[in-house]
Amino acid sequence: MPFLKLFLLPIAFFYGLVVFIRNIFFDYGIFSSKEYSVPIISVGNLCSGGSGKSPLVEYILKLIDNKASLAVLSRGYGRDSSGFQWVSEKSIVKDVGDEPLQIACKFPDVNVAVSENRNNGIQHIIHEECDLILLDDAFQHRWVKPGLNILLTTYDNLFINDHLLPFGNLRESKNNFKRADIIVVTKTPYPLLPLDEYRLKEQIAPFFHQKLCYSYLNYLPPLSLFSENDMQFEGKKVILLTAIASSQNLYDYVNSNSEIVEHFDFRDHYSFKKKDIKKIIECYNKIDSEEKLILTTEKDATRLALYESYFKDLSIAYIPLEFKFQGKTNFNELILKYVEQNRVDSKVPRAENALQT
Repeated sequence: MPFLKLFLLPIAFFYGLVVFIRNIFFDYGIFSSKEYSVPIISVGNLCSGGSGKSPLVEYILKLIDNKASLAVLSRGYGRDSSGFQWVSEKSIVKDVGDEPLQIACKFPDVNVAVSENRNNGIQHIIHEECDLILLDDAFQHRWVKPGLNILLTTYDNLFINDHLLPFGNLRESKNNFKRADIIVVTKTPYPLLPLDEYRLKEQIAPFFHQKLCYSYLNYLPPLSLFSENDMQFEGKKVILLTAIASSQNLYDYVNSNSEIVEHFDFRDHYSFKKKDIKKIIECYNKIDSEEKLILTTEKDATRLALYESYFKDLSIAYIPLEFKFQGKTNFNELILKYVEQNRVDSKVPRAENALQT
């Protein structure tokens, strides 16, 4: 492993050089970032992997609710299609991706779309009545200039301690966190101790214009995958099925309340095959207990829904996530103020629309 890491260093150097030149071109106007009259909030990160972007997007959607007409634009990772597509409850996961489909199902009044070309996607969206666009995972997509840039970083793997791909997980230099308006440290322990909060602030060292917030993920009671029923997993023998960027926190949570017999852990956005499903069912049938359950994530549930006929006689559920902030925070105020000041019909002069507390 040390030898492999050493081999990856020069690759990381050249990768970093290319990304550095690209950012210089944007910074000096050689490449241009397009601005739009409709307010745009970007949610993203510097590292590859799961930092809680989609749960935060859902949090913002709930926060704004009926205060504005909303749209979400995602790249649609893991889909087999390309180009612009609207996403609805009736969409097929392989055509639009798991996270956009999950959002469309939970927020039917929100316009959800996918497009690898964000500018093209925005052009389609603004033809609809829309007061705000949320860009999911767009911190590196500099062809669009958002009005508000939210950067996420996980508590256990702060961007400040990471390295460039493929040596580490950084998509670009850690110094580019300066583009963020709000930095959210996600997956923090609850409650976050004052000493931990002080340490995080010292390590990240946000600029004067940046707001630093701390959040955690709350696991809600499991729901049956193919009905509206609540399901309990405490004390049961559990088969855990995950295809997310990081499953350790979920594993620890489930394992503390039940016995995990088997953990089928696939790569993020993995497209389940029939052979995978048959292997999982075979494992389930071998468990010599009536108190058993297949447990998965809400995101993975969108892809498993294709195999309803396989699971019809089995107990299978998913665990919903709730994105929450630690203690007192002005995150809600910052978002609502930005939306109110920047909507098309706002009477507040644009010159006064800077992010302020």
